[in-house]
Amino acid sequence: MSNKNDRVHRLNRILKVQAQKRLLEEWRLNHLREERAELDRTDAELLASLGTGSQLHGLFIDVKVRTLRRNDVERRAIEQRKAAVEERIRSVRRVEKGVEKRRDQARRTADAETEAKERDASIDSFLARTGSSFE
Repeated sequence: MSNKNDRVHRLNRILKVQAQKRLLEEWRLNHLREERAELDRTDAELLASLGTGSQLHGLFIDVKVRTLRRNDVERRAIEQRKAAVEERIRSVRRVEKGVEKRRDQARRTADAETEAKERDASIDSFLARTGSSFE
């Protein structure tokens, strides 16, 4: 295998690693979205339970308000982590695109090199059969 083909092979391996990194970050992003949805469900349940129909209504308002505030703080933290993960995904995609371009360029160079060697071998073979030489 030529040096150019080795380069293509290495770039393919790098591309696989980048794809795995991207998938991991996308998994993290989905997990954060699920956490956010769970917080929203919890808030909706707490707000729905604030009705005045119960005699014990006033006893639990402070606890519910503290929980809603805690959920709001957690929601903000999740949004910050989501923004960081989305930036990492964009970064990994940029690296992937760059590696793909270099790999494609290396592949074209390797193919051209192989084609030139095959062409030279064909010409040498033809010249050897005909017994002529241009030297």
